[in-house]
Formats: sequence, structure tokens, C-alpha cells
Amino acid sequence: PVIEGIMMAAMTLSAIHFGVLYATFTGKRNNIFRSEVVRTFIVMMLVISIVIALSLLSSGIYDNFWEAMRHASFQVVSISTTSGFATVDTNSWTPLAIVLLIFCSVICGCAGSTSGGMKVDRLLIASKVIRNRMKIQLHPNAVIRTKVDGIVQEESTQSLVMTFIVAYIMLVILGTVVYTLFGCDLITGVTASISCISNVGPGFGEIGSMDNFSELPGVLKLNSTLLMLIGRLEIFGFIQLLFMTN
Repeated sequence: PVIEGIMMAAMTLSAIHFGVLYATFTGKRNNIFRSEVVRTFIVMMLVISIVIALSLLSSGIYDNFWEAMRHASFQVVSISTTSGFATVDTNSWTPLAIVLLIFCSVICGCAGSTSGGMKVDRLLIASKVIRNRMKIQLHPNAVIRTKVDGIVQEESTQSLVMTFIVAYIMLVILGTVVYTLFGCDLITGVTASISCISNVGPGFGEIGSMDNFSELPGVLKLNSTLLMLIGRLEIFGFIQLLFMTN
């Protein structure tokens, strides 16, 4: 447990914006204790870990809460930070636990870190955009600004975030179609697609935490490679690379 705790601390730091870490270590004001994004990331992992632990405890997979919490928190942190480590077979966990881990595979860590995925920053901006849109529906003349960490997000930034999320979802669906077309079951296809585009590592089904991608046919390995490359280049970077001209 001590070694796992040290690993979780290191993984968590690696998923926080390096500029925020530098500001924290050098005594600057915009540190991890003031960052709304970091706070959202930590709270998200903590809440999901507790819910998964309670789900595992109630289903009888573990006998006491602290053992369930130990294993739940390690898998949540590992997946959310896209570190790829696993200590148990999560394929045998409850459906609720699996769904929450898939959610972690989609969102992952913060922008400006080593993690992949959609990023907590985009989730935060998107949730605020939706909330503000609902407010404007009720008060059409209101002027409501979207702020993250006290910084007003321009309309172009908000539009780019929403476009990225749509593109991410479309790529996951397209990747799932390819996986299932060549023989994978649905849970394997969906989680393999998410795992690759988010650069997470483990998924569920045939590519669970105690398994790997080695048994997949060659065409699906190529599909996985392409999704990993697109995800690591943040989608738009890959598209720009394709259409870049001299």
C-alpha cells in the first residue's frame, strides 16, 4: 500500500499542468491550491474512487471499505492520469465501477500535463458553456461570461472546445465501428477505441487490465496505432499535419 500511495502521488502530479506545478514550487500565486481545474480534477478522482469502493463493497468483491478504496483509488488514478498501470482485474468489477472507469478514460488529466484524453479543462469549460446557455434561455438580455481560474474564455475558445469534444466522440464511434467490424464485442470495441485515443492503456473485455492488445488481428493493431497517434496529437494537430502545405 505504501508503494501504491507513492505511485498515486507521482501519477497525480504528472497529470497536473506543469506550469501550475512550477508556480507552486516557486511560490507563485497561480498554484495548485488556487487552480479551479486542479481542484475539479482532484475532487473528480476522489468522488469516483469513493463511489467505486462502495459499489465493490456492497457487491461483496471486497470485505472492507479500506481494501476496496485502496484498489479503487489506484485504478482511478492510473486511468485518469493515463499511466497504464493496474493491480487488479477490473473486468470482474461491478457495471457501475466499469462505467465510472470508462468516464475516467475519456476525461483524464489536465491540459499542459503528460496525460492524454479529453482533459478536465475542456470538461469544465463545456459544463460552464452549457450552464450559461441555460441561463441565457431564461434571461435573453443577460451578459454572462465563461470563466476558468478567473480568466474569461473567449467565444473562439469555447467554440474550439465544443468542436474538439464533438470530434473526439465521432472518432470514438468510428473506431468502435472498425473494432466491431473485425470481430470484437461491443465493450471491447468501445473501450479499445477510448483507450487508444486517450492513450490510457487498459480497457475492458478482451483488452482488460490483466490483458493486452496482442490477440487482436493486425488490421486492428493498425487502427489502434492510428487512434493513439491522433489522440496524442490532440486531434486538430493531426488534422493540421495532414493538410499542412509548404
